[in-house]
Amino acid sequence: MVVAILLAFSLVAVSFFFHYRCLLWLGANASKYSRQSQAGVLVIVLALFCAHVLEIALYALGYAGLVEYLGLGSFNGASIEDPMAYLYYSGVMFTSLGLGDVYPEGHIRFVTALEALNGLLLITWSASFTFLAMGRLWPEVCCDDRRVVDR
Repeated sequence: MVVAILLAFSLVAVSFFFHYRCLLWLGANASKYSRQSQAGVLVIVLALFCAHVLEIALYALGYAGLVEYLGLGSFNGASIEDPMAYLYYSGVMFTSLGLGDVYPEGHIRFVTALEALNGLLLITWSASFTFLAMGRLWPEVCCDDRRVVDR
């Protein structure tokens, strides 16, 4: 149980730090890699998508380690026998999609619960960052001062 708890919080910490560094880099560099401000937003969205896929893969590795090597739980329902199945399960949990075709048993349930919360936080963090970047890179579309009414 202690190993599962430590791994769960380690995965949260690593994914938070990785995401934070991605956002810092994007904030400083996204506009440099595009000649038009619209392309800068596209760079941000694509980079954040890739960051989320890597974070999902990180959790998939954690599940594989807990199940295959440490024996701290198992999956029931649809079979999980290959890396793609671990990625699928991790993606479902990270996005809080909650499909019930695979369900955890044992100590990995705690990791699953934290992944759902972590995914929710990271996805909303990405959405907030994208919204702010759009306001900065697309001022003519997002922030037209003529629409502001003085009271």
